[in-house]
Amino acid sequence: MTTPNIPNIPLQLAGRPTAGGFMVPWITARTPDGRYRFGAVDLDRQNRALTDGLCQICGAQLGARIVFAMRDSDLRLLVSPEPGMHPVCAAYSATACPMLAGRMGHYRTTSLAGQLADLGVLPQGDPASLRAGAPAEPWQLVWVTGYRPFTNPLTDQLAALLLPEQILRVRPIGTTSSPNAGTEAAPE
Repeated sequence: MTTPNIPNIPLQLAGRPTAGGFMVPWITARTPDGRYRFGAVDLDRQNRALTDGLCQICGAQLGARIVFAMRDSDLRLLVSPEPGMHPVCAAYSATACPMLAGRMGHYRTTSLAGQLADLGVLPQGDPASLRAGAPAEPWQLVWVTGYRPFTNPLTDQLAALLLPEQILRVRPIGTTSSPNAGTEAAPE
């Protein structure tokens, strides 16, 4: 396992909690003993962010430009299961998150639901654990002018629906073709 590069935390995020040198996103779940669990989300905060237009990273109100981190499969459907972000928050996430940055070539082999069940944390994002151990998909940052919260019929979870005319820019991020892809553990 390699040691992750820890990016500088932007000034706008300096007041947020940290774990292992990484800033903890606002929607990150906490275990009953108070530890943050990267890769798991607090369902109430995630839903609040989606319905109230809050940034998933800092929890503040989003502005006129919203950025979504989307897998290719989500982008094809124009549906994001995760809330949007401010541009600064998205830039930090694209370098700090090992999945977004392309430092993980595969999802964890143990389902997140299985990892969290004994801790009393409800996992979100992959309710059927379909991605456990699967190769990571390419990620894009998608700049938009708005979105519509809706219940995704494929997952029965709240998500963001993007309209083609709302999309301003799509930029690929990360790459899983680096020599160390898949060797870095996600921050715990």
